[in-house]
Amino acid sequence: MIIDFRLFPPVAEYMDPQEARQFFPQSYMRRYLDKYGDVEAIIETSIENMIASMKASGVDRAVMQGEWAFGDYRKQNDAVYRIVQEYRDVFVAGFLCLNPLEDDDMAQVVEQGVKERGFKGVNLQPFAYRLKCNDKRFYPVYEKCCELNIPVTVHSSINFSVNRSIDYGRPLYIDEVACDFPGLTIVANHGGWPWVNEMVAVAWKHPNVYIEIGAVSPKYIGTPGTGWEPLLVYGNSLLQDQVLFATDFVLPHDRCVKELKDLPLKEAVKRKWLGDNAARLLNL
Repeated sequence: MIIDFRLFPPVAEYMDPQEARQFFPQSYMRRYLDKYGDVEAIIETSIENMIASMKASGVDRAVMQGEWAFGDYRKQNDAVYRIVQEYRDVFVAGFLCLNPLEDDDMAQVVEQGVKERGFKGVNLQPFAYRLKCNDKRFYPVYEKCCELNIPVTVHSSINFSVNRSIDYGRPLYIDEVACDFPGLTIVANHGGWPWVNEMVAVAWKHPNVYIEIGAVSPKYIGTPGTGWEPLLVYGNSLLQDQVLFATDFVLPHDRCVKELKDLPLKEAVKRKWLGDNAARLLNL
């Protein structure tokens, strides 16, 4: 089974298209347009497009995650909930997102989301809030995730915003969180590049830390000189049970699946990366 561990809801599911057209080109996220597509392509993406892409590429299931970077985080969570409810045969879990800069009690938001709507995880975008994941404002959320036995995913890599430091995504901060919450399952989104050595060290130290490779073209993981070499080496051995396949729907499913299958990994390890590890983490 192939599982895309991280897709996020199409913009039109939680924001008025005209509002999005005005917002994107002027927002702190505008550099993402240069990297991953124009405004219209992003706005016109639909859930039907996502599912068709998955099926055409042999991807069996996916996790739908709210990813707050702008707007109302509640609307994103509503969208994730609706999508998972409507397409239960495709989406095995929904993860809610948070905005800790709001006045809401975020730990309570998590508890209500899990108990009342069946969310199975939390996704954090620390750079969007101008916080690091080890900021103590997150600690009540981590404590609640431990209590509810659900994972938390954390942006752990470069960001392309115009006014947020890439330092917010440094994997070393995950080490402190994992030390303080040894029972918490943490998924580091995007593989930790450009700090791959650091990411590998944190995951090696903490078996409850997973490395997710969403929005990364797998061919670069196998290309010498890109900085991904430690993940390819240790992900084929010591960390083979801690790597998760994802696309973010930023890159085409068919490309990502093919490129991962072409990596110089053991066949059993490829199966783990593509879905077995995610299935175990999600208790499928």
